[in-house]
Amino acid sequence: MMPSSLCLLARWTAWSRQQYDAGCNFSLDRTTVPAPAVRTLPLPCSNGAVRAWAVTAAARIHGGAPAVVTISRYGGRCTGRRQSRFVSTAAVPSQNRVSSNEDTSPSTSYSNQPYTLEDTQVLVETAMLAAVSGLAYLLSTILKLENSLGYFLPLPVVLAALRSGGGAGWRTMTATCFLLVVLLGPLRAMSYFFLHGLLAATLGSLWSARGGFWVGVMAGALVRMFGQLSYLVMSSVTMNENMFALLLSNVYNTLDQVSAALGLTGAPSPLAVNCTIFSLLLINGLTYCFLVHVVYRVVLGAMGYQLGPLPGIVSKYLRAGVVEQQGA
Repeated sequence: MMPSSLCLLARWTAWSRQQYDAGCNFSLDRTTVPAPAVRTLPLPCSNGAVRAWAVTAAARIHGGAPAVVTISRYGGRCTGRRQSRFVSTAAVPSQNRVSSNEDTSPSTSYSNQPYTLEDTQVLVETAMLAAVSGLAYLLSTILKLENSLGYFLPLPVVLAALRSGGGAGWRTMTATCFLLVVLLGPLRAMSYFFLHGLLAATLGSLWSARGGFWVGVMAGALVRMFGQLSYLVMSSVTMNENMFALLLSNVYNTLDQVSAALGLTGAPSPLAVNCTIFSLLLINGLTYCFLVHVVYRVVLGAMGYQLGPLPGIVSKYLRAGVVEQQGA
C-alpha cells in the first residue's frame, strides 16, 4: 500500500507543478485593438510603449502600416509586452500611402492647404483697411472733423470692395464696427454703421459690379436716408427723448415762418410736414452721393480703378477748365 500512496503523491505533485507553470506562462485578458490614428503614445507606462510607438512611426514613414497591436494586461497593469505586425504597402490604399520620394514641403503643396495665397492676401487687406477706416473715424470724432472728412470715410471700404469683390467690402465694414466697439464704445460704432458703413459697403458693391452712375446715386441716397432715420431711432432710445417729435416741431416752425413770409394763411398740415422731412432727407442723400460719385471717380481713376464714365454734362463742366488751358 505504501508504493501506491507514494505513486499518487508523486502524480499529484507533478500535476500541481504543471498547473503552476501553465498559470505563470499564460497571459490573462488578452485583447486586440487597432493601431491609433495619430502618432501619440498609446500607453506611456513602460519602455515597451515607447518602442511600440517608435516602430509604428517608422513603419508609416517607410511605407508600412501596423495592422494590429496586441496588448497584454494583467490586473489592470501594463506588463510592457507589445506584439505588432506590419502589412505590406500593397494592402494599403494608394490615396493613404505616402512615398518617401514625394516632396511634401509647404512651398510646393499649396493645393492641399485650406487657404490659398489669394485668400490670405484678401484677409490681410481686409484687416489693414478696416484699421485705417477705424483710425480715420476715431480722429474725425476726436478732432470734430466728421463733417469735413465725411466724404473720405467710405474710401477704405470701397477700396476693399474694388480689390476683392463686394463681400470683402462688407467684411471690412463689419471689422471696422467691431474695432470701433473696442475703441469708442458701441454707440459710436453704431453711429458709424448707420451713417457711413452701410453707404460705403453699398457703393463698393455697386461699383465692383459696374453699376451705373445714376443708379449708384439713387441707391446711395436711399441707403443714406435709411441710415439717418435709424440713427434718429438709436438717439431717441439712448437719450430717452423723442427725437422725431423734436424734428417735427422744428420743421413745423420753419414752414410756419415761410408761409407767414409769403403771406399765406393757415397752419401747415401734418402731411405737409412729413413730406417736407422726407424730401429734405432725400435731397441731402442725393447731394452727398452725387459728390461722392464725382470725387471718387476722379480719385480712384487716378489710382487705376475704373468706375465707369461720368455723365456727359458732369464731365463737360468738370473738364471745362482743362480744355481751355489746353486750347490756350
